[in-house]
Amino acid sequence: MAEPDPVHPTLSDGVVSLRALEAEALLHSFIVLAEDGPVGQLAIQELGDAVGQLTWATDQSYQRRGFATRAVRLATDYAFGALRLDRVQAEVDARNHPALRIAARAGLRREGLLRGYRTIEGERHDRVLLARLASDPGPETQAGFIGLVNSTLPRTRLIAHVVIRDNQGRIMLAETTYKTDWELPGGVVETFESPREGAARETWEELGIELPIGKLLCVDWLPPWRGWDDAVELLFDGGIHGPELLSRLTLQPREIRRVEFCTLEQARERCLPGTHRRLVAVVGAPEGRVLYLERGAPPGSTEPIF
Repeated sequence: MAEPDPVHPTLSDGVVSLRALEAEALLHSFIVLAEDGPVGQLAIQELGDAVGQLTWATDQSYQRRGFATRAVRLATDYAFGALRLDRVQAEVDARNHPALRIAARAGLRREGLLRGYRTIEGERHDRVLLARLASDPGPETQAGFIGLVNSTLPRTRLIAHVVIRDNQGRIMLAETTYKTDWELPGGVVETFESPREGAARETWEELGIELPIGKLLCVDWLPPWRGWDDAVELLFDGGIHGPELLSRLTLQPREIRRVEFCTLEQARERCLPGTHRRLVAVVGAPEGRVLYLERGAPPGSTEPIF
């Protein structure tokens, strides 16, 4: 076993200690100590540009007792202080949920997924990339806690479409260039954009006209489908307009081939079943009621997904 490094003092939080071993170039190795004995190992590898890579392992008999979390916190503080690093990161096997929790509790935020990044027993496996910056608030603070939780919360697509009708009650549908089924004007809401603002922006980009975005008509949850993750779709009222509206449009040619006011029967022929169900529900809803749907139907429906 390597000898303790006399240059680096032992780090401790009163429960767990890190005893430094002799450094090898840019690799800083530690024995993790608790309860008067070794319980694991930890290392910080300097990668250059003030970035460090953190790895750790806890002996099986000492797992699930909080020692690893304390050790990773101590090592991270040491990296920012004595080593003057600006960033400490870790790559954790996506299947190793205890290690992911340890990293999060120590203040490392989830940044992304490295798909097929490591080969284990002849198979490619994903790794989760987590990191903490020297400028990040500590995990024990409110700001640090919020940052950690935000980095791990699910990200669900939010879609905002607009129901634009004519005097005959028909609904404007668009034939797009990138799929065969027709859709309502609108699209995916951008990060930090309100759904209503997203609906207005998408309508402007697709149709070249600013339309007033009215009240919310419907909230619809869409399950995973054809490689897409799940999503939430909102339908907003786009008002009732005369036939001259079509002549005022300037369509985005990269996305929209044409638009027409369509009856519900025409929508059945041109749209996905879920889209048609959603339109039927909105048109038939009592005045002023906002619908909650799943797959375009009331929760519990056995209708096909799309």
